[in-house]
Amino acid sequence: MIRCGQNNLLRRTPNRSNQNKAMSTLTLSHEQITGLFQDHREALTLFLMNRIRCPETAQDLCQETYLRLLRNNAIKHDENLSGFLFRVADRLSINYLKWQRQAKNNCAPLNDDLVCPQYLPDEITSLRQQCEMLLDAINSLPAKYHHVFLLRKIDELSYSEIALKLGISEKTVQRYLVNAMLHCHQRMQPPENRLS
Repeated sequence: MIRCGQNNLLRRTPNRSNQNKAMSTLTLSHEQITGLFQDHREALTLFLMNRIRCPETAQDLCQETYLRLLRNNAIKHDENLSGFLFRVADRLSINYLKWQRQAKNNCAPLNDDLVCPQYLPDEITSLRQQCEMLLDAINSLPAKYHHVFLLRKIDELSYSEIALKLGISEKTVQRYLVNAMLHCHQRMQPPENRLS
């Protein structure tokens, strides 16, 4: 039996997978892990503070060390449990420093000339108003113009296909379409600019 921290007993089981090294697996209870962590928390935080140079991050990594130990209650290590605790903290600090270095290298300075690809709220409102005006203009077309306009612009039929479908000449299709477009263009103008 091995004693840890505040006279808590640990169960020790041999590690048969790695007989070359003199390590075994220790199964710790949550109370034992908490005791080990509390016994070394201050020293662990100072150790991390010296590595990271940021008190908040050192506290976070210290807490993460504790959480890692709680997740793996079977610890593969020899009798030096505090050494294992510091090794976990050291690896976490190394990973953090690598991540921080990589984040600095991958960051490009922001350019003030960059334009947001999204429409601004006032642009969205303006586009909605224009769409409503266009729909009103299309809906106000006389029936013969309306039908030709939809067949051409929505169904994408050719002049000859529209003429065949409606039983009119291609010239009539063109005339109806021109009149429909003029009507829509006129309706899209502000009221003060519309022709009478």
